Amino acid sequence: MTDSAEFWDRRYTHGDLGWTLVPHPLAVAELALVPPDTSAGPNAPGCQALDLGAGAGRHSLWLARRGWRVTAVDFSATALERTRRQATAEDLEVTTVLADLASYEPRQNAFGLVLVTYVHPEPPQRAALLARAAKALAPGGRLVVVGHHLDNLGRGLEGPSDPERMFTPERLCAELPDLRVERAERVIHTVTTASGEREAYATVIRADRATADRPGRPGSETGLPHHEPYQEIP
Repeated sequence: MTDSAEFWDRRYTHGDLGWTLVPHPLAVAELALVPPDTSAGPNAPGCQALDLGAGAGRHSLWLARRGWRVTAVDFSATALERTRRQATAEDLEVTTVLADLASYEPRQNAFGLVLVTYVHPEPPQRAALLARAAKALAPGGRLVVVGHHLDNLGRGLEGPSDPERMFTPERLCAELPDLRVERAERVIHTVTTASGEREAYATVIRADRATADRPGRPGSETGLPHHEPYQEIP
């Protein structure tokens, strides 16, 4: 998607990535609104969460601690190994999947929650990723997306240098025609940098898949490209 698996393996091994262990507060605020639905049993979609671009598992582990059965997907084997170690130590239900999001296709209609945080591919890949994320939702399931807003560009913060890869609410809503968007906002928040605390801008999206009593927006089906096999790690 962006950079490479080797780049991120090196960063997770040698870099100062303390932020990868702390759930992002904007993501947590949205996820807290979507508790698992245990009424149909632990294997039902209402208890299944999918974390796309999970990194070292900061959100996957947070969700699993609250009763979700989580599938954590990333292309960094080093990051996923950290996730597995922590999940095992806490006896949490997390399955890791080693895959590039450009080719990974999740099970359709299988998840009550899908999360995408700070994953910034180029626009065609982003549209395909969001289309697959939407199709992975079971009826009534929710999608949460958090990432750099375009207004972060040029502010000395980490993030893509290509403005086309940055998020805006309008861009993401246009790429989710088959979901009912509940929230689409530019949000100001505080980040800690080497030079102290700074204001930053994020795009926050929360959307759900229509059910019979909650119809979504009309939209056409999105054609999906061929996908290579992926590796699931129990």
